[in-house]
Amino acid sequence: MKISNVCNCAFPEWYSKFKAITTESILIPLPESFLTYLHTDGLVLPNSSTHGVYGKANNLIMDGDVEDEDLRDDELMRMYESDWSTSCNTLIAESPDFGEFDLKVKAAIRTLGGRVFPKLNWSSPKDASWIAFDKSLMCTCPSDVYLLLKSSQFISHDLDQPFDQCEDYKKDALLPSITYTLVLRKWEPPNPASEFRCFVHSNKLIGVCQRIANKFYPHIIVNKNVVLEDICEFVKIHIAEKFVETNYVVDVVHVKQGHVILIDFNPFGPVTDALMFTWSELGDLITQIKELPCFRCVESEEGVQCSDYANFAFPQDIQDLAAGEDPYKLMDWMKILTQKEFDSSSSSEEEDTANT
Repeated sequence: MKISNVCNCAFPEWYSKFKAITTESILIPLPESFLTYLHTDGLVLPNSSTHGVYGKANNLIMDGDVEDEDLRDDELMRMYESDWSTSCNTLIAESPDFGEFDLKVKAAIRTLGGRVFPKLNWSSPKDASWIAFDKSLMCTCPSDVYLLLKSSQFISHDLDQPFDQCEDYKKDALLPSITYTLVLRKWEPPNPASEFRCFVHSNKLIGVCQRIANKFYPHIIVNKNVVLEDICEFVKIHIAEKFVETNYVVDVVHVKQGHVILIDFNPFGPVTDALMFTWSELGDLITQIKELPCFRCVESEEGVQCSDYANFAFPQDIQDLAAGEDPYKLMDWMKILTQKEFDSSSSSEEEDTANT
């Protein structure tokens, strides 16, 4: 995998060519002020953007909540904000102002129907869904978008280390200039059971697996042949020979029999999660001559696992302790436990002395 392969899989590079077979999206170049904001420690959302429950609630009104007075009661909202406001002697971090960029994000959200799914050039902030109000990547206002992007390690990787696993990457070498772009995609209710990851080498589909690799979906096994046939036909007609790369990973949604849509392109290499394969196994499949690609799915409830992104909701210190990756944190933790035991023992001895 080379730097050029990664660059060609960036969303702005392929969207215009495959616009007819993927979800409607709007691309907004990121200003320098917003890039600086994403790199800055701390999480402060702009005052200019409606955020949190209010933005979500206002959007949900059109789904049949028009009779709920609480969703439109301005006085109730002010009381709520007053209850949760900080005291006057508390230091408050300065709120950023993104001006025209903020207006563009609002306009794009309106154009796409009031609900969007955000990502940057390569990654979406799916590791940060735990921080969202409804634990999803649906955004109805700019602050929903900013919150997810700011909380995501995947987004940080896009910004700081997009080429770190490329064979031609050199730390001090001149890297290609990247125009970072906010991609807002029209929100479609996700159906994980219909999403598949496809591995293509030399424009030949060699492997297909379910994209959510920790869930059991019985209908996939029942409809395996139909799913595989439709995906093979889709890649052959709409993707192969048309995408600039010959080796790539493409994610698709099998909506129904005969209907497949494109989700995204990813580089063919370790930077992309091989899910139900390993990259060594995919290397072996390249040399095998088969009429149909290898198809893998979770075949029983016994194959179900916890969410791949559950650990991102835990503080890094807790993760390091659990994994034993930071010996100094472990030593500090042991010191705290030892001190607590000592204090408890001393307290018991004092009580016994007082009783006698």
